[in-house]
Amino acid sequence: MNKLFRTAAPYLVGAALVAAVVLGVRWYGASRYDAGVAAERAATLERQARLERAMQEEKDRADAQYRGAVLAREAAEKTVAAQRARIDGLLRQLAQRRTQAAGAVGGSDDTGPDWIGVIGACVGEYEQLGKDAARWADQVNGLQGYISAVRQAAPAR
Repeated sequence: MNKLFRTAAPYLVGAALVAAVVLGVRWYGASRYDAGVAAERAATLERQARLERAMQEEKDRADAQYRGAVLAREAAEKTVAAQRARIDGLLRQLAQRRTQAAGAVGGSDDTGPDWIGVIGACVGEYEQLGKDAARWADQVNGLQGYISAVRQAAPAR
């Protein structure tokens, strides 16, 4: 048996070395594959986080632009409201003068129906329509800005 062991020992050692090399190569390949998967996963997560940050920044920018448009619209509404108050004051003065003049003057030189009141009512309706239109325009512009920002931030497919 000693002779058999001595003859088979180099083959057994060679087979063990070949098995160790094969197992080492497989282990090295598996570890490299796992490292590649981990690196790809990290790169994907980083791209996703970068895309989410870009989308949030664009959303914030569009929101700030929308708030600026709302502030501009509110300033314009204040101007219109001031002019409306001025027109209402003029209408009150005109009505007051008309009542004073009605007692002093008679005849057919009086004005017809209250055309100033009709103009004042039209101004009021126009003011409300302007407010509604400005609010809708702000919303549409804000949404269009957000959508264009998202389309620019989205990766091409």
